[in-house]
Amino acid sequence: MMTRFTLTPRKTATLTCLLGLGFGAAFGTIQANAAETAQAASYTKLELTASGSVQAPPDQLAASFRAESRSNSAAAAQKAVNTQVSKAAEQAKQANGVKYAISHYSVSEMRDDKAKNAVWTASQDLTFTAPDGEALLPLTGQLQANGLILEGLDWSLSPDKQKALQLEAEKAAVTDLKKQADTLAATLGLHVVRFERISLSGSPYPRPIFMAAMARSSMDAAPAPSSTAETQTVHASVTATVLLAP
Repeated sequence: MMTRFTLTPRKTATLTCLLGLGFGAAFGTIQANAAETAQAASYTKLELTASGSVQAPPDQLAASFRAESRSNSAAAAQKAVNTQVSKAAEQAKQANGVKYAISHYSVSEMRDDKAKNAVWTASQDLTFTAPDGEALLPLTGQLQANGLILEGLDWSLSPDKQKALQLEAEKAAVTDLKKQADTLAATLGLHVVRFERISLSGSPYPRPIFMAAMARSSMDAAPAPSSTAETQTVHASVTATVLLAP
């Protein structure tokens, strides 16, 4: 069934009014956009790059170890490594504030053409972390004495602290950007209208390594290693287009 609509003079007037308002609003928007575009074209554009940085002491110390054993038997090599790792984990549990992670495990066979028997090598990686060296450094010495190979000892920023410092560095970069914009605008006899196309970026923070790998034989009756927490610097940069006008 088809429904027919009849436009009365009153309805026709109402419809015409609504259409007029719609076209009027659209035309007004077009005019406003055109005016804004024309005004933007009259601005002086200034491309700026600024930077900021903050410094703070590191709050995380990490010691990287490798447990390794060689034997003519694969089972014997693996058993020795498993024993080392298990003992290291138990020692870490007794150290206040120390966390540990046990990762990559590998077993490989080395055969010399002149040798009658193959040599099997088993190894596993361990990482110990702590907010300071008070407990970790003595533990590191104990683990070395137990036969684990110290592959690295380094200070760094924890993820939470790095995030907070990165934000502070970005704020410093933006402050520097505003200072540059105001100074250069005044020099040109202009003023800052607004900023556009702002881009922020950060640079990786340094992770200094204080000690390289050390052989097990060199650690017999040796004192625990030492390490100084050097100040870390977090950087950030910002680029922007600044619109200037008289």
